[in-house]
Amino acid sequence: MVNWQNGAESFIDAVSSGSATPGGGAVGAFAAANGCALAMMSVSVTMKMKSTDAETKKIMNEVLDEFIILRDELKECYINDAKAYEEYLSAKKLPAASKERAEYLKESLATCAKVPLDTALKAVKTLQMTDEVEPRISPVIKSDVICARIMLKAAIACSVENIKANLPFIKDEALIKELEENIRFLQTFCNPAL
Repeated sequence: MVNWQNGAESFIDAVSSGSATPGGGAVGAFAAANGCALAMMSVSVTMKMKSTDAETKKIMNEVLDEFIILRDELKECYINDAKAYEEYLSAKKLPAASKERAEYLKESLATCAKVPLDTALKAVKTLQMTDEVEPRISPVIKSDVICARIMLKAAIACSVENIKANLPFIKDEALIKELEENIRFLQTFCNPAL
């Protein structure tokens, strides 16, 4: 049995500390990682059941391998989100007239928008895989798949809000266009309906 209580408590304490990081982007990525983890757990439990046929177990095992990769990538996203904002704060501390500051601010602002975009796109992929595997999940664990979908949709919505928050500060027109197009795409997955 994994001792998970201390890690969860540490993250919650860090979010509530009054520091700017971890913030909404990290919490959204944490939700996505948890949604993926719940989907994985549902797959694992279904695979262990005697009533699950060999073909379903084979398919589930392949899906589980993909979920593991996504879960690990999503765990990196909540670390990257906090790191991106800390780099932005460091850039703001540079002398106002320096050329280095302007370039560093431009790069850090772009990263502050790209990290939640990355989180959201990974959450979408995880959500789509969860939708595909859901019909094969044992009814006794089905509620966990539903909870996984809710967490993933919440993560996508949080990521969209974080991208939007950074848009007014970005001057790169091509990046703005890319982000706006992605926001429109991502919003189609934010519908709270299950």
